[in-house]
Amino acid sequence: MSLSPELEYLMRSLSCVTYNGAQHSDIQINESDSLAKLKVVNIKAGNGDWFCFSPDEGRKCRKIHSKSNMVIMSPLLTIGEGFDHHCACDAVIFIKKDNGIVIIYIDLKSDNPTGYSPQFKSARQFIRYLIGLHEEFQKSKLSIIEERYIILHSGKRSFLNKSTTIKKDKIGKTHPDKAFKREVKNGDTLYLKELLS
Repeated sequence: MSLSPELEYLMRSLSCVTYNGAQHSDIQINESDSLAKLKVVNIKAGNGDWFCFSPDEGRKCRKIHSKSNMVIMSPLLTIGEGFDHHCACDAVIFIKKDNGIVIIYIDLKSDNPTGYSPQFKSARQFIRYLIGLHEEFQKSKLSIIEERYIILHSGKRSFLNKSTTIKKDKIGKTHPDKAFKREVKNGDTLYLKELLS
């Protein structure tokens, strides 16, 4: 199994790829914040034409801004109030489908999820930049068929009555300000096909 040329190029363009469908069948999403209640969620993806990277971890590979001790998305971008462009979500999954790609943005949150919109918006703009690089340097159009925004959170519900079914109409109609939210336990395993349904 090998990745399509488009995904191979995108994957090789990134320094923070964690898993890919040519070498892995599972994805593990980690939250590095020591105070987080939800630290790990696993996704069973199977082998295929996909890869996953961690923009939140990737931006930490860069120099930490000395004045604010803030981890930055790019040294080209200013730091200051009113700018949310240094945020990032925990995982982004690229999946080749037909003549384009599906992109799933995922963030892990503890308790009641809030403050995720800037993380998704900043990651989305980075993805658009990455796709633009592919089109500019590979001279090949790459269409985003669909983008999904998913929050996996620890919540406060008792798991005695848990429902594992994801409603199709809810997960398919998401955007950065209105992400699909799913309560999970630390270490839970989900299936990629659920997130694509």
